[in-house]
Amino acid sequence: MRNAFSLREYNTAITRADFEAHFIKTRESVRFTFNGWDGKSYDGESRSARVYRTDLEGYEDARFVKVGKHLHYIDEDSSVLEKATGEYHKEAEWLVDVLKAEN
Repeated sequence: MRNAFSLREYNTAITRADFEAHFIKTRESVRFTFNGWDGKSYDGESRSARVYRTDLEGYEDARFVKVGKHLHYIDEDSSVLEKATGEYHKEAEWLVDVLKAEN
C-alpha cells in the first residue's frame, strides 16, 4: 500500500493532501491495542478510535485508525487479550506518518 504514495521523511510519511484525498473518516469506531508498541500497552490495554476507510484499490475493506500523526491499519487476523478485562481486541500496526499541511 505504501507504494501507492510518494513517501517523504525517509520513506515513512505521506502528505496531508494525500491523506485527505484517499482516507475518509467514518462513524464507525474500533477498540484496538498496540500490544506494547506504544510503550504502554504490554498487557493488551485497549483504546478506541474512529475508523478511516480508503479508496485505494484492493484496500477498500481495510480499517485504519489515526493516532496523533500516525496512521495504522487494523490487523484483522490478530486478536490480543486485554488482561484487565479478559476481552480480545484487534491489533493496530503502523503504516505511515501523516505530515502537517503545507501552507
